[in-house]
This record gives sequence, C-alpha cells and structure tokens, in this order.
Amino acid sequence: MNDKKIAKSEVMQHLKEYNDKEIFYQQYASLYNDKEALKHFLEQHDPARLIKERIYIEEILPKSFEAFNGEESVWESLETDIYIEKYCRLMPHLSAIHDFFEIVYVVDNNMQIEIGDNTLITLQPGDVCFISPGILHTPYVMEETIALQMTVRKSTFRKEFYRCLAGNSVTSDFFLNALYSQNGGSVLLFHMDSDDEIKNMFLQMYQENHNRYAGYQNVMNNLFEILLCYLLRCDPSEIEIKQDCQKADTRMTQILQYIENNCERITIADLSQKFHLTKTYLSKYITHKTGKSFRSILQEIRLEKARSMLCSSNLLIEDISEAVGYHNVEHFIRLFKQRYHKTPNQFRKDK
Repeated sequence: MNDKKIAKSEVMQHLKEYNDKEIFYQQYASLYNDKEALKHFLEQHDPARLIKERIYIEEILPKSFEAFNGEESVWESLETDIYIEKYCRLMPHLSAIHDFFEIVYVVDNNMQIEIGDNTLITLQPGDVCFISPGILHTPYVMEETIALQMTVRKSTFRKEFYRCLAGNSVTSDFFLNALYSQNGGSVLLFHMDSDDEIKNMFLQMYQENHNRYAGYQNVMNNLFEILLCYLLRCDPSEIEIKQDCQKADTRMTQILQYIENNCERITIADLSQKFHLTKTYLSKYITHKTGKSFRSILQEIRLEKARSMLCSSNLLIEDISEAVGYHNVEHFIRLFKQRYHKTPNQFRKDK
C-alpha cells in the first residue's frame, strides 16, 4: 500500500487515482468469468492479508454477514473512533450488516445503495447518507464514482457527539433509535447539493486518516462534531429517512437523553418522578420502545463513559467507578470485563 503523505491540494487527485485495492478489484473483475484464470490469480494472494487490508470478495468470506459485523473488522484498537476511506470502484456487490454507523459521502458522480431486500437509494454528488447499525445494505459503486465511506462507533455518539443531537427531532430520533431501539434500522439522508463546507470537512478527514500525523484522531473527532452541527442546520426539506423509520416519539427521546445526562446517579424512581409516570409503566414502556430494560441501557451508558475516562484521564479505577455510578469497585470491574473482555487496568495498558 502507498503510505506517501498527501497535501490538501492533492486530495482530489489522490481520490481519482486507482489505489492498490481498486487495481485488485479491476483484475478480479476481468477474470471473474474465467474460473481457471481466477483460481490462479487468487492463489497468488493470502486470504488473511486481503481481509486485513479490507479487500472483500465472495471466495474468501464466510457464507454469512458476520465478517462485516463487528467493530474489530474496522478498528484494531479501542481508543480510536472514526475511520474513513475511499469507496473502492469496481468492488463486488456484497451485502453487509454492521454493528456501527456507516456514513457515505458522494464526491463526484452517483452511486446506489440497496437497503434491505429491495429498496434502492441513488446518491447524488454532495449527498450524506447515514446507515444505522444492524441494517442490511449493498453498495453499488460505479467505475466513475468518487465516494467516501466513514465508519463511526456507536459509542462515539454517546461519548463525544451526543450533545450535538439534542433538540433536533428528526436527527436525534434517528440516532437514539439506532443506538437503543430493536427496530431502529434506518437510513438518514442529507441532500447537500455539493455544499463546499461539508465537502471540505470530508476531504480533510480523509486526508487526516491517510496521513495519520500525531493527534489525527482528535482532529477527526472535532471535524466530525462540526460536521454534525452543520447537518443539524439543514432545512427539513433536505432531510430524508428511508426504511423502518419509527414514528417520532418525543417522550422516549427525552427519557433517553435524561438517562444519558444523569447516568451516574439516575434510578427508575427518579425517572418516573421526572416524567410523571409510574415505575411499572415506565419500565414496560422503555422495554417496549427499545427492546432493552432500563437497567441494561443504564449499564451500557455507564460502561461507555468509563471506557472514555480510561482513555482520556489518569484517574484511579476506584474514582472512575464512583464517577459513573458504581460505588462497589469490584462490581464495576466485573461488569467492565464482561463487556470489553478486559479489566479496566488491562484496557488502560493496552490502549
């Protein structure tokens, strides 16, 4: 792979040039109908290396979507949040389901994404497409298409950008459903008509991810937060939601936001008093809307907050445990290990 650094003025030219992955796909496509030649071509490539380099073809993938699903298919370490690369031209039309957000930005020409079994979305230049976790999708990238694919952890929206989403019903409902709902599989479209500010932010994030200078992840996180703020300014006529979108539930949105903002001390009794609902009704309501119990959601939020504090501070484990609402540090360590397969101390050493 070419590790040469690129300047801001070179980004567009770099995107137009064929990279190593696209050259592989081009060769693969030219041999696809000649089984003997294709077999000989593939014998020259180590399947494990192809997977590591994120080159996907049906011959080396299991007959399920699991190879694409987990965060480990994108991130090698837990302290990074965002990854962005060019959508490869001539890549095979393979379906995927992810456990993270995928954002597609079309720089030039069109591309299509099939959602579910038969909903086909055509993206124009300037369109920004958020694909929620857990939704089946198949990209169709034409040879003349220039598009960027960004992947973002679910926890990133809780840890860094959650405050940006409050107060915008369409956008906040989309992300809250995607994070917590059992029926949240939707696609959120922003038709930006090649807005220069949006385009420049995507190109700068691509440049940062490619060059990987010191602190590049912090720069990308900050740019992404600004990107969300810009998108929240969009006129409702520029926003579109596709597939399985639940009717906006303002009360559920407010409940989830309140849990998020008060996770270190909130109880179901506090929540029922705040929203003037009985504890029994509120518990059933949360489970019905999200597919998760109040306790499960609270634990998920607390442990994500603890993960963030381990990455960004030198606080003692006991202090972090207390800060996120666990007064018994042994209980906190046990829960953390169940979720991340490492103790907090091991996680901090490995980050």
